[in-house]
Amino acid sequence: MRKIVESLLTLQEEELVLAESRILHQGQKDADLLRLETQIRATREKLKPDYLRRYDLLRRNGLGVARESAGVCSGCHLNVPVGDLNRMRRGQMPWICPNCARFLLLT
Repeated sequence: MRKIVESLLTLQEEELVLAESRILHQGQKDADLLRLETQIRATREKLKPDYLRRYDLLRRNGLGVARESAGVCSGCHLNVPVGDLNRMRRGQMPWICPNCARFLLLT
């Protein structure tokens, strides 16, 4: 699950950079924007449709992936129960915050 969530986090970061670049370049297409769009497409192609669908739904309202640090989700800033974190680490539960439903990258 770690590789999936890391890929989703990479995708999120690429999409954020693309959005900022579009604002900065005000709609002008340059080589860097085209390269970044190609990179995003390649990242998306590596992911399963189920994960992408959930990720895209979450991205409509902000971030789709958050990091866990010291038992706290960086997306909602709420504690994730220790039992849930342990089940996630053992692969018994998907890496999803039980509070905000974002994908959760465990430390």
